[in-house]
Amino acid sequence: MRYFHKAAYLSLLWCIVLGAQVQGYYTTKGQDIVERKTGAKVLLQGFGLGGWLLPEGYMWGLRHLNRPRQFEAAIEELIGKEDAAKFWQLYCDNFVTEDDVKAMKAWGVNSLRIPLLASMLQPREGQPALPPFVYSEEGFKYLDRIVEWCGKYEVALIWDMHGAPGGQNAENISDSDGTAHLWTEKEKYWPLCMDLWKKIAERYQGQACIAGYDLLNEPLLRRYEGIDPNLLRQFYVELTGVIRTIDKEGIIFIEGDDWAQEFTILEPMNWDEHLAMAFHSYPPTLDQKGLERWDTLRKKYNIPLWHGETGEQGPPYLKNQLATEFLNSANVGWSWWTHKKFERQSQPWDCPRTEGFDKIITYWKGQGERPSQEQAREWLLEQAKKTRSEECKFLPEMVRSLVPLNPERHSIEQEIRNPKPVLSHYKSNKDNWL
Repeated sequence: MRYFHKAAYLSLLWCIVLGAQVQGYYTTKGQDIVERKTGAKVLLQGFGLGGWLLPEGYMWGLRHLNRPRQFEAAIEELIGKEDAAKFWQLYCDNFVTEDDVKAMKAWGVNSLRIPLLASMLQPREGQPALPPFVYSEEGFKYLDRIVEWCGKYEVALIWDMHGAPGGQNAENISDSDGTAHLWTEKEKYWPLCMDLWKKIAERYQGQACIAGYDLLNEPLLRRYEGIDPNLLRQFYVELTGVIRTIDKEGIIFIEGDDWAQEFTILEPMNWDEHLAMAFHSYPPTLDQKGLERWDTLRKKYNIPLWHGETGEQGPPYLKNQLATEFLNSANVGWSWWTHKKFERQSQPWDCPRTEGFDKIITYWKGQGERPSQEQAREWLLEQAKKTRSEECKFLPEMVRSLVPLNPERHSIEQEIRNPKPVLSHYKSNKDNWL
């Protein structure tokens, strides 16, 4: 950590000495995302690193426990607070590594979307009513690492506030407690969220790999009684102003209401020069008919479109191919969800569950005996170590289905070990994730 901050400081100082200005890789110009240096048009193509800092239940094979706060409580209940902390450290250290970034870059990936869990950086408990708020250096070390790796391999990074303070929806994906407090208690949670974004922007100011800020993942307002849907645009406008005090040209990715699909609620989308609409859909958008409602707004406001989250397609991955070929032709970048999950075939790496971890899953489902504390500790730490990609099954055909990615490049061009290919059949309907 100390070395990283020293290196970042010396790099910035060197640019100042040379009279140069540190610039990020990309910004926007009209309906295009472009290289800042050359002005050349770019399509952002890559993965969201879901399941890393914010695991979801279906990724582990669970539904009853389905969000970080529940995982944290269940693991601590089994093995105690100290060993639970060891588990999470091992899990996060192994689930995403430098070799993963190196491999994805070699396939042709040029961008990664990093889902953030606010409570990992800004603890849920013990926050004062007014700033300065409390932050966790332990949590930030993972962000420091991914910035370092993306900078090293020249991969653009998009921060994604996946689990905002208080919850931007009442669902498991935001780690909510069942209420979207970001909207029901805005006086408390807006300052926390805006301060967190400011902290992130300040900490990584001058890091060229930072492409932009996905302000909120899949906010929900109109689905909940008593919440004013106009709060979403107001929040985005105010938050954009906070980020612009630090980063003048980074891309501001905005997601609409109703699972990032309804953008008319944000009209007029004209409050910043570098906005991009980040829409989500499952299955992926395959043709112009599916794109039309977002394309109309793209043309109306002359801003880029980005398919910020999609995927969950199993073999033979035909929809992946059809979607990426169409999106590329339509000037729409994309981010596939995700790069790794447990016992699934809809992403590049399939992480097998160990026998011990399966027993814990069975216990959590209420279908098996409670393991002893010593057994649970051994099984959980073993599973955490086994999340490294070299322990996983590599699915080259899944990577190849995302045009123009090439899974062979990581062995031929970058001298990264080519894992043994594993092909199998999987029902891809999103309703049958488990």
